[in-house]
Amino acid sequence: MTTTTDRPADASATNSGAGEGDKTGNGRLSAASEKAAQAYQAARERTSAAYATARERAGTAYESAGRRTGETIDANPVAAVAGGLALGAIVALLLPRTEREDRLLGPAGRRINDTARDAIGAAREAGRQQLDELGLSRDGIKRRLDEFSDRAAGAVRSSAGAAADTVKSKRKG
Repeated sequence: MTTTTDRPADASATNSGAGEGDKTGNGRLSAASEKAAQAYQAARERTSAAYATARERAGTAYESAGRRTGETIDANPVAAVAGGLALGAIVALLLPRTEREDRLLGPAGRRINDTARDAIGAAREAGRQQLDELGLSRDGIKRRLDEFSDRAAGAVRSSAGAAADTVKSKRKG
């Protein structure tokens, strides 16, 4: 058991030592607290500035991507539609089908597939006809290459003959 005289002596010794150290410690604590507050404020300002910059850049990138996408779609709408269809088909393949979908959409899906196959066949045939009319079919291109090579060979023969005639006339003269 501790005596009552021990407690006040210990408390006064602790208080007297703490009083002097407390003033110095309080100053140190205040300075450290102020430095921490300044560091926090600086970090907060840097984070805020970085966030604002990132947000601005993201907005600019988003606008730029939207503009480029719009320009690309305007320049080549068929490719955009084909890309959209391909992307939709990929997503549809990745998502699992349910029994209910099969029951409700099965007949409609088959009709859509049949219609899509017919549309693709019609587009392919129309494209072939257009290429044929332009002479860009396999036979048309072969014919044009043959004509070009015949004309090129004729031009070479003609220029070679002209060169030979010039040389002969210079020798005689």
